[in-house]
Amino acid sequence: MPDPDTRAPGWEPVLPGILRWRDSCNVYALVGPAGTVIVDAGTGEWVDRVGELPAPPVALLCTHYFRDHAAGAARAARELGIPVLVPEREVELFRDAVEHHRARQTWIVYANHWEHFAPIEEIPVAGVLRDLERIELGGLSLEVIPLPGATIGQVGIAVPIGGGPAVAICVGETIHSPGRVPRVAPLQQDYNGLPGAVEVWHAAADLRLRAPAALLPSLGEPILRDVDGALVALRASMEALMADLAMETAWIVEPPIRPIRLSERVWATRDPHSTSIFITSPSGRALAIDYGYHHWKVGFVSPAPQRRRALLHTLDLLREAAGVERIDVAIPSHYHDDHVAGMPLLQRLHGTQIWAHRSFAALLTDPMGSVFPCTEPTPFAVARVLDDDVPVTWEGVTFRFAAASGHTRFEQLIGWEVDGIRYAHSGDQYSFSGRAGHERHVYQEIMEERIVDWSTVHIRGNHVYRGGTFLDSFARSAAWMRAWRPDVVVSGHWPAATTDPSFFDLLDEQAARYAEVHRRAMPLGADEAHLDVDSWGGWLWPYRVHVAEGEPARVRATIRNPSPGSARIEVRLVGPPGWVGERAELDAPPRAEVAVDLAINPDGPARRQPIAIEVTVDGRPHGQVAEALVTVGGGRW
Repeated sequence: MPDPDTRAPGWEPVLPGILRWRDSCNVYALVGPAGTVIVDAGTGEWVDRVGELPAPPVALLCTHYFRDHAAGAARAARELGIPVLVPEREVELFRDAVEHHRARQTWIVYANHWEHFAPIEEIPVAGVLRDLERIELGGLSLEVIPLPGATIGQVGIAVPIGGGPAVAICVGETIHSPGRVPRVAPLQQDYNGLPGAVEVWHAAADLRLRAPAALLPSLGEPILRDVDGALVALRASMEALMADLAMETAWIVEPPIRPIRLSERVWATRDPHSTSIFITSPSGRALAIDYGYHHWKVGFVSPAPQRRRALLHTLDLLREAAGVERIDVAIPSHYHDDHVAGMPLLQRLHGTQIWAHRSFAALLTDPMGSVFPCTEPTPFAVARVLDDDVPVTWEGVTFRFAAASGHTRFEQLIGWEVDGIRYAHSGDQYSFSGRAGHERHVYQEIMEERIVDWSTVHIRGNHVYRGGTFLDSFARSAAWMRAWRPDVVVSGHWPAATTDPSFFDLLDEQAARYAEVHRRAMPLGADEAHLDVDSWGGWLWPYRVHVAEGEPARVRATIRNPSPGSARIEVRLVGPPGWVGERAELDAPPRAEVAVDLAINPDGPARRQPIAIEVTVDGRPHGQVAEALVTVGGGRW
């Protein structure tokens, strides 16, 4: 925090067009020809002195959610009516602060993010700060700089100095003074490692490339001279800090993960979080299959959205290696966030078209509707919906698609041929590991860049029951693979694989083994009533519902018939006492899924109130098989 004995009584000039108020953090005023932009809020005491600014405030930008930076935003919004803009991934920590503190775990905590330090009162959010976005405020052209570190969502704000070409960057807590951060504790975002220090190390590298004339820390004194030296020293101190933490140190001392060339036009970037495949064209464009996180520059230790963040990756390396200037099209193998989280950024910055299979396109465009595992919360547009057995051509390469299930029912297999090689992308359908490790019941990662010897490899179905998997899921995908007969198989996480006849035999063996062990473990007989391997009784869409007071909540209920024969299904939408739901009766073919639209009338305001569908099959009750959450009234779900 700023030293009390150096505290100034008011706004003090730092650079031409930039003032500072010393508060619980540095509050910067960026003065433009059409108004002043405030960066960070501190306690908000500056609100009483806005009349001393050269121009009235037009917006308040928060670099991150910590209370000593953000608490005063509530007062600024309330008393000045000033719009508050916050980092995209941290919106809910600002505008839904009370719910955040109600929901966060306070017992047996092993993730040490400083989320206890979030605001305690709700702050109205007028807009979001998106990575690498240029925004015009107060007559100033500002750029949002991704700076994960103290928080994964932290951003910086780049501003021209005095209207000239030189740039200063408000960097939040990225640096305090040459070589130092203001506090190390927030960088410990897992249990006892320092992944946040890795992020600071990379943030310092990114800042060096930008060569700013000045850095404006939120805690510490402005760095107005030898900025590069301050950042070099910061990287060195982060390395020293992590010297005894081998894992984090390895992340920063190893060279970047470079694309592996699989053939003339096909490249793979294998990363611990997901693998991206790139098909290039002579025009300098590329098509990507999957584009998720990049572990060099992001925290990835928790499912909470504010703890995950996708940044641009691989493009600079592809430009150097293959002359790629932009990603023209991105095709997700399935909807999971580790495979699609970077696609909204590609779409916004590069105009990238997203092509997605019909089975999961809605999960990308309307994530509020889904409660299926690993859903990326950022909605993005799908330019082209793909279907089974409908070829699509891009830059002379024809792609074929087939819906799959197993890892998740919302996925696809992709086949294409280029460079005289037939490829298949299996998504996360299969996991490849060392056979020797499997025989000892130990997972043995395959470290080679390409699998060629199938006698040493174990293939297992990478099934996730909540994602949707059926008894015949892997038999169907194995049949598609055998029919397509790829020369090379690529996947969502594992090395590229050169096939031979034994590969397809292994897929068949895995499919048979999967079916056999599940038949032994649960009632799945042809004459038995069951809900298949994943045991889904049904689901409601949308899962998250928000209606005004006095309006009914409407959902589409999908129900699975557990009977081996046709059945009469009764379904009723139920809620708490006083809520009145509709009911319906449906005829369902054997094992089929049937759907019906239903509504329920709430009995007054509510926040995330569960409702459910109660199902009876041929007179036998099956209970409340699926739920949704309804908010009635208020400004947000």
